[in-house]
Amino acid sequence: MEGRTQSFQQLKPLCVALSQDALALNGPRPNIPAVTSGLDGLKSALCKLVSKPHCLDPKLADYIFFPISQVLKLSQRVPLRCLELCLECIAILINQGWAQQIQTQLAAQIVILCTLMAEKTPKGFVFRESSAELQIAAFSCLQNVFAAAGSSLECVAFFRSEGNFPQLGQTISTILDGISDSGTAKTQITATHALSALVCNVADREICASFLPGIVSKLTKILVPTTKRRRNHQVLVGGLEVLERMLKETLSDDPPVASIESKKLKPSRATDGVISEKWKQNAATQLKPALTSVVRLRTHDRDDVRGALADLCLVLLERCRKSLANCSQLALETLLTLSAGRSDSTSSTSIRLEILLKANPTFATLLQTTVHDWLKSLPTVIQGADELEKVRKVQQISAAYGLLGDSQSVTAMIDKMLASALRDSVTITLQAAGAKDEGKQFVSSVQSLDLAVLDKTKDGTDFGSALVQYRGQAEIMGCIEQFVKTISSSSTSASFSADLARSLRYSHGDIQMANFWLLLTATQNALQRRDDVSDFLDFGDDDDKAIHRDCLEELYAFALSTLTASSDEEPPDPRLQALALRALALRAQTAGRDFRYELIDALYPVLSTLATPSEQLQQDSITTLSIFTNACAYPSVRDLIVDNVDYLTNAVALKLNSFDVSPQAPQVLLMMVRLAGARLVPYLEDTVDSIFAVLEQFHGYPLLVEVLFKVLGVVAEEGAKAPLLAVEGVAKAEVAGMMQERWEPLGVDGLAEMLRERIVGDENQREGSAEEREAAPQRPWITTELDEEAKEVEDEDESLTQFDPRLDDTDPPPPAPKTYNLLFKVTELTQHFLPSASPSLRASLLSLVHTTVPAIARHENSFLPLINTLWPEIIPRLDDSEPHVQALALEIVGVLCESAGDFMRTRITQLWPGLLALYRQTAKGISDSAFATTTDRAKQQRHVGSSALVTIPPAAFQRAVTRMQTFPDSYTDTSTRLVWDALTSVLTAAVKSVPLPPELFEDALEMLGPVLESRPEVKTVLENENADAVWLALVKSGLVAVPQTPAAFVGAGKGRAEWRFPEMLT
Repeated sequence: MEGRTQSFQQLKPLCVALSQDALALNGPRPNIPAVTSGLDGLKSALCKLVSKPHCLDPKLADYIFFPISQVLKLSQRVPLRCLELCLECIAILINQGWAQQIQTQLAAQIVILCTLMAEKTPKGFVFRESSAELQIAAFSCLQNVFAAAGSSLECVAFFRSEGNFPQLGQTISTILDGISDSGTAKTQITATHALSALVCNVADREICASFLPGIVSKLTKILVPTTKRRRNHQVLVGGLEVLERMLKETLSDDPPVASIESKKLKPSRATDGVISEKWKQNAATQLKPALTSVVRLRTHDRDDVRGALADLCLVLLERCRKSLANCSQLALETLLTLSAGRSDSTSSTSIRLEILLKANPTFATLLQTTVHDWLKSLPTVIQGADELEKVRKVQQISAAYGLLGDSQSVTAMIDKMLASALRDSVTITLQAAGAKDEGKQFVSSVQSLDLAVLDKTKDGTDFGSALVQYRGQAEIMGCIEQFVKTISSSSTSASFSADLARSLRYSHGDIQMANFWLLLTATQNALQRRDDVSDFLDFGDDDDKAIHRDCLEELYAFALSTLTASSDEEPPDPRLQALALRALALRAQTAGRDFRYELIDALYPVLSTLATPSEQLQQDSITTLSIFTNACAYPSVRDLIVDNVDYLTNAVALKLNSFDVSPQAPQVLLMMVRLAGARLVPYLEDTVDSIFAVLEQFHGYPLLVEVLFKVLGVVAEEGAKAPLLAVEGVAKAEVAGMMQERWEPLGVDGLAEMLRERIVGDENQREGSAEEREAAPQRPWITTELDEEAKEVEDEDESLTQFDPRLDDTDPPPPAPKTYNLLFKVTELTQHFLPSASPSLRASLLSLVHTTVPAIARHENSFLPLINTLWPEIIPRLDDSEPHVQALALEIVGVLCESAGDFMRTRITQLWPGLLALYRQTAKGISDSAFATTTDRAKQQRHVGSSALVTIPPAAFQRAVTRMQTFPDSYTDTSTRLVWDALTSVLTAAVKSVPLPPELFEDALEMLGPVLESRPEVKTVLENENADAVWLALVKSGLVAVPQTPAAFVGAGKGRAEWRFPEMLT
């Protein structure tokens, strides 16, 4: 009471002011803005009051309604805004004030008024068209009026009276026009709520029957999805609920039980006989096309819309199964589509549909017939171009089959068609993908050996999709896979799998691949499902278990035969190989640790697929190896390979010894070494001997030789990583210790002693010349020089042996004897193939030698004779026509210098002219590329220096090298830059590791001059040899400023010397 009093005190001034302003509208000076302001203030006050309970009652609502009614009486003199505010205030009064106690006449007047104002072009008003805001307010009032009237028997009786039919029909028509034709979503939503309130609260069975045709016709146009107009989801949900309510009221097989209040109402019209059997038949005939259009909403993306459509279809099946029997299949198909999703609404739909099938066997029979027809037409649908229709059809069949299984219906007729229908569907999908992949080119196995897939090995145990070739396939194949899992979870899974297993061996091509994939998916799901629950539940179906086990063994045997099949005629399909890998993985997961006994047959084929050109198949192979490792309880894949190395090497050797020239055996060996690393190399001695035998027999086949040497290169690469052979800091120090006599600049004392010796030598020569004459030569001069050089090399080797105290008569064994001997034999073998005509093979062999030399150098007594063996074959490669081969040969010379030290002194001295010639050629290439203009080239050609190594100005050549290093792609081709870098490296290694004569060091300093500033490591090596010479070279090139002598040391008199460094240098 207190709250009502406070509300009255707040509203009274507003109502009085509004009443006065409304009365003034009849006067000569109407104040329309004041009326508008008063209504706006009243609405705001009402909105604040309704937030508090019990602040409004019917009497206070009547008091507030009085000034509003005064404004409404003069509706032709006020603007639309005033009418909008009036209706908004009335809506609040109905909802919070009058509510259930609304007067019948007042409700009728409000309905008439709101119906007029809700029309697009209302009659009886000064304005021609209504506004969206006014329509929203009018529909909101109608919603509240019908909701309040539903609780009043008097109001309900009035609205249901025969005399009110015309007005009720006018109101329904206006609301439907508002939903259909309004341009704003809010207007449509409000109108939908008003229609729902009318149907649910006022309309009875006879009213619904009378207006059913018109409402259904209008709602069908509203609910049917179109591309021109997209309805708001609230409008769609509301329209479906209204349609559901009306069908339930009018066409229900069991008429709804009237409530106690409804029984008290006396019939006041003579329309009780509207609903008859004939009327129902006509209605069913007319409703089917409409419902066929409405169920197109099954593809809507909103869950609430699909849920409302599911409720409508369930009403057709549950409540109207007799009267609308012609719509039962339509409703059932729609429900199957809606239940194929994964949302909460679809889950509840599936449950309700399952209950319905169990309760009514008629629908189960209808569903079986429907699924049978769908399976027959499925391959035809898959051949179409509509991807969404394909997915929808498979989902429908899957959901229907799952419901039949859950309802324990008999599916014998359907089970006979499942395997063939799905096989044909998958085959059609694969053939469509094959047409798109015709342009793909096959990559040779030689190139596949260069793939770095093993460098990014992952430990995952999940496979990707084996058959999906493009994005459009993924969804349909995923739906079919889900359907197969549904089948494998049912009681008929054993017969389905047995049917596929029988046809697996006798099919070919895409049909065989489809059989393989379907059987593998079904068997995997069936075994995993039973393993998950077998510890808790006993199914008692030992026969089914035996069938699935037999299917797994069939898959395992077929997978092994697929992976080990000969590929002489054409390469195997990577998709079939991928399925075979999955079958092997499933067998390993099922067998567990016992699968170790099967590795003798399964491991070799998996490794052979690891070196295929298909990157996806490589990843599948890695995943399979990871599954093998986990199933057999190995710590890692390396342990898996090493523990089974006997089986693997025997298999590889068997193929090599039988002179099988296919790349499979080398690929397997390559992947074994890559996976297991240096631990595997000691076991490969016999296998490498077999490779040598193949090379001896088939040395005329360049491609085979290249493949085998790539394998040997990987073996050498991994073998060089063995702990006892890896060249580290200590080992490099030992190699550096082999250097003996190193030239050093003479000091003053040494220079004086040299001059004394030269004077004594000159005197002895003069004395001897007077007594003796040189005898005539007895043989050619050239032969004499060659003999002297040979004797010098022999004396050098003997002196090296005598000088080094570490070399004694006992020959210590090499570190890691097995691995060392293998690397030595592989390196020694390269001498016979280095003159090959294949540039890639020559490069591969040189790279192999470059890898093995540092490891072999750990045992000097074997390594130094190997240099004598390889040197005659390496040096000609410096004149090779391929720049990258030249660069590799130079790098090997540098490695030999670093590894053999003083042993290379004479060889480097003899090779020096060739290095100078190569330097001049490379320098000319760098200069020609750098100086693009004719002016620079003219300046370059005018410079001639007899003492210089190249006829290029030093400053110009320095700029050319700087440009090459700064902008390599713009000024120099890759081959020239490659040779230059290798030449720089070999010169640096020679200066660092080999004692060179002074004149050779001067040449090296001049050749390395352009890189002294850009490569500090080169400068450091040269400074360690002769820092003064390096400083002088830097001064000459202008990189170091000439120090100036202080003025105190420059004498001006005759008795003092004048020291000026610049004059001395010139």
